Amino acid sequence: MSASRTFAAIAAFAAGPAVLTGVVLGVVVGWVAGVVTLVVVAAGVAAWARFGGTYLVRSRLPGRPAEARRDARLCNVIEGLCTAAGVRQPDVLIVESDGLNALAAGHSSSSAVLAVTTGLVTSLDRIELEAVLAEALWAIRYERIVPATVLAATFGLASPLLADPDLDSRADQGAVSLTRYPPALASAIEKMEAKGATVTGQPRFLAHLWLADPRPDAPTGPGRLPLPERVEALREL
Repeated sequence: MSASRTFAAIAAFAAGPAVLTGVVLGVVVGWVAGVVTLVVVAAGVAAWARFGGTYLVRSRLPGRPAEARRDARLCNVIEGLCTAAGVRQPDVLIVESDGLNALAAGHSSSSAVLAVTTGLVTSLDRIELEAVLAEALWAIRYERIVPATVLAATFGLASPLLADPDLDSRADQGAVSLTRYPPALASAIEKMEAKGATVTGQPRFLAHLWLADPRPDAPTGPGRLPLPERVEALREL
C-alpha cells in the first residue's frame, strides 16, 4: 500500500468534519474564525487518523503484556524471528481467548504491537507458532501495519482507499518469505479452522488487523479468503 494512498485517505477522512465545522462557524461567527477552525479541526482529525489507531487498537484488546518467564516459549520465538528479520521487537500482548488468532498494528514499525491469543499459544507447536508470528512480523517489517492501522483509526471509512484486495494471500506469502516453510503455516491455519479464530469484543473496523477475522460467523470481506483456500494455496507453494 503506497504512502500516497495512506496520505489521501487521511486527508479525505479529515476533510469532512473540518469543512463542515469551518462553514458553520464561518456563517455564524465570521469567515476568519471559520477558516481558522477548519485548519485546526483538519489537523486534529488528521493527527488522530495517522497516530491514534495504535491507541484505539490497544484500548480494544483485553490483553496483558507478555512476560519473559511466564510466556518463555512465545518470547523466545518472537525474539528469534525479530533477530532473523531485522525487526525491532514489538510490544507483545496476550489475549485470553480460546480462539486461535494474532494481530499486528501500529503507526510505524517502531511503535508496533503484536497480540496473540492464549488459544494460539497453547494449540500450536513451536514451528506452527513461528509461522503465524512470522506473518505478523512481516507486516511490521514492511510497515503493512501502517495503512491497516490508519484504516482502523478511520473506523473503516477509508476502506475504499486502504482496503487491501489481496490481504490474506499477500500476508501468507510474506510469512513464508521469512520462514521458508509453507507447511507450517498451512498446518497452523488448519488448526485455526478446526478450533475457531473468534476473539470476543472485536469490532468490524479492527477485523482486518487479525490473521483471520475474529468475529463469529463473520462474512468474507475485502481481501479475506476462507481458511481452506489459504491452506490450499500454501500447499501449492
